[in-house]
Parts: sequence; structure tokens; C-alpha cells
Amino acid sequence: MSHGGSDSGVVDPNLTPLLDLVLQLLMFFIICVNFVGEQVSSEVKLPASESAKAIEKADPLTQFINIKSMRSPEFRLKLTPDQLEQVSTADAVVLLPGVGNPLTFLQARHELKKKYEDAKLVAERINPSDPEVKTVIHLRPDADLELKYLHRMMVICKEIGYTRLKIRALVWQSTE
Repeated sequence: MSHGGSDSGVVDPNLTPLLDLVLQLLMFFIICVNFVGEQVSSEVKLPASESAKAIEKADPLTQFINIKSMRSPEFRLKLTPDQLEQVSTADAVVLLPGVGNPLTFLQARHELKKKYEDAKLVAERINPSDPEVKTVIHLRPDADLELKYLHRMMVICKEIGYTRLKIRALVWQSTE
């Protein structure tokens, strides 16, 4: 051999388990990135605001709620006939991550209530003396959404028990 010694007692490390671990970590991060991308709907065009701030860091416990106006003909054309029938009388719909269909406000209230109860059970297991749900709700209203629908969703979230609400908007910069 090139090292000049005998092969007795030399053991090459088995790199197969290390390679398996690296590939599993890679797959985990790829899957997580895809889930984060699904939380916000590309259908919702955020309004612009002078007082909007860029997100500093992602909150560990977040729930995105996208609220879309039904005035957009492009959005209505993207809906299947079944989806359109479910929300035919609604002026605005709610798009929740993990729920494929647009929801009415009543359906969204039911889904959010289930998520709140699950989060409360987890909070009670983690800290029985302080079972507060620390989930941050990020409301993402459509740019042409009437204010009353955003207010309705805020009231629903408060009635359920959520206390941390944030409204998302684009950072608008004046040209002056």
C-alpha cells in the first residue's frame, strides 16, 4: 500500500448511515419549505400601506388566514363548479392553509375553532399553570376587500379566543 504499513487493524468507517442521515435531513427541510409556501395564497393581492412594516422574524406559532374578495372574475374562473356552488352567495371567502376549498366565514369559524381547541390542549400539556394559546393569527386581506369582511374575521378570531392578531399589507413607499 502507499502508506507503507500492513493492512492489519485498519478499519474504514462505514459512511452509509451518515449519508442516510444527510438525505433524511435534506428531505425534511424540502418538505418544510413547501408547507411554508402553502400558508399564503398567491390569489390574495395585499393592500399597500405607508405604516406597514416588513416581517422581522417568523413567529413560531402562526396561522395564516387569507381573505379573498369574490369580485375578481379571474378568481371565480379558477374555482371548480362545486367550489363555486358552495360560496355562490358569499361576497368574500376565507382561504386557510391545509383546506383545499374556499370557505365561508361560518365554515372558517368552525375550522379555526377546531385548531384553537387543539392548540389549547397542547398548551395545557406543555404548561398546565398557564394554558394560554400563543398562536399568532396573520390576516391577509385582499386589496379590494371591503373593510367589513376583515373586521368580521377579526371578531371571529377574538370570539374563538385568539388574542394575537396581525394584519399583513405591502410596504408602500411614496415617490415624493
